[in-house]
Amino acid sequence: MRLAFAVTLAAAMIAGSTEVVAQTARPAERGLYLTIFRSPSTGLEWRTAHVGVHGGYYPTVITRDGQRENVNFGRAGVTWYAKSQGAGVYVSPSVVWSLSDGWKNGALTDAGFRGRVFRALNGRLGVGVLTTTDGEVRVNPTVGLDIKLGAGR
Repeated sequence: MRLAFAVTLAAAMIAGSTEVVAQTARPAERGLYLTIFRSPSTGLEWRTAHVGVHGGYYPTVITRDGQRENVNFGRAGVTWYAKSQGAGVYVSPSVVWSLSDGWKNGALTDAGFRGRVFRALNGRLGVGVLTTTDGEVRVNPTVGLDIKLGAGR
């Protein structure tokens, strides 16, 4: 048990020191990004280093009483990126406002992995947990794309 803990701790320290070296070689991501689909939403995200602030339109398909429904929300929140640039894991808690009849406002948190798809286009793949104020809880996959707006990195 102690050996497993020591190996895990050593791996985490090596991974952390590798990121510090990588960050000195490449600057952290900063700027405005266009985000597409459900991770985090179809909208905009302002990103600086490990943190992004986002807002937009969040479409999803939810099964209720055996029927599939298209449900739409407005979404605003923050994203924490484990790495300040490049591929890595993320966690994105947010609030959602229902744009569909029969659904309440609530909270949505998604977590997953982001990485480069092609040149400046990044992709995200994760899982989201939606909880509404009336007690509905849904777990759905979250996928998305983002691209930086404007010049530079």
